[in-house]
Amino acid sequence: MEIKIIALIGADIVGRDIACLAALAGYRVILEDVSDDRLGKAADWILEKLESCVVYNPVPARIPRDASETLVLVHTVEDAIRDADLVIETLPDEMEMQIEIFTILDKFAKPNAIFASTGLLSIAELAEVTFCADRCIGMRFPGSIEEANVVQLIRSSETSSETIAVCTEVARRMGREVVVLDDRAANISWESERKLANAKD
Repeated sequence: MEIKIIALIGADIVGRDIACLAALAGYRVILEDVSDDRLGKAADWILEKLESCVVYNPVPARIPRDASETLVLVHTVEDAIRDADLVIETLPDEMEMQIEIFTILDKFAKPNAIFASTGLLSIAELAEVTFCADRCIGMRFPGSIEEANVVQLIRSSETSSETIAVCTEVARRMGREVVVLDDRAANISWESERKLANAKD
């Protein structure tokens, strides 16, 4: 499967930064947010980065001459995912909200679209509400997206090898190294880090 269009759900800092990485890597990007203000600010920031070629991506930029052609803004998840080959959500780690997003994806996304979550919730649990668990994966950008050079791909027992391979290629085009982790192991690691941080406080 070839990824040509990537949809970002949420135009906060994480969504904005990943959208910029995707655009610089040559993908057509659809950026979604319910907030006009947040969406507008994110779009201005992304287009400024693209047009000025002030890039932090080590891979040579593949953007079109008119940078605005590569970025589409929408206000609903349904509009964002309709034509996307890969959907990356960047919303808060709230299970109810995430389940709603995965349910919408399952209903409105194009056939064979991949859904990636940047959050810390179990990808296996989220995938359970869909009929496409093989195409659900975690895609985490630890630390500052501008500075980090690693993408963690979190797989459940249902995540297909093709999904992992496709997302690996996307991450590498963004100039990132890839680490593939099992869902359970990744969440145990996260729980340990959180407990350690709480102990220090």
